[in-house]
Amino acid sequence: MARPEEKAQAMLNKWVRMREENDPTSKLSRNAARREKRPFLASHCEHLADAEHFRKQIIREVADGVKKIQNAGLGEHAIRDLNDGINKLIREKWHWNRRIRELGGKDFNKEERKAMIVAEKE
Repeated sequence: MARPEEKAQAMLNKWVRMREENDPTSKLSRNAARREKRPFLASHCEHLADAEHFRKQIIREVADGVKKIQNAGLGEHAIRDLNDGINKLIREKWHWNRRIRELGGKDFNKEERKAMIVAEKE
């Protein structure tokens, strides 16, 4: 059985954690938001770090889709479905790139356009 001091400390820790989770500016609440599902609209995201996290999440999903689509054993219908999903994710990534720029981050759309131009020249 825990001593009264330990119980009181545990309750204080729970209270402090609850207060920080409810404060939108605290790092703890932003980390909790990252564990949540990605917002349907990029404009609902209010923090630059969260927007960058969701952008990286989309890039990982696109990479996974590209790996799956390269499987020679897939039928044409499955390949088309995967391609549609990848295209949807790329459109969503564009919106997240725009939101990151609105929040004061890097302009990833501009960098990606430059990379496309360089790739076309090669």
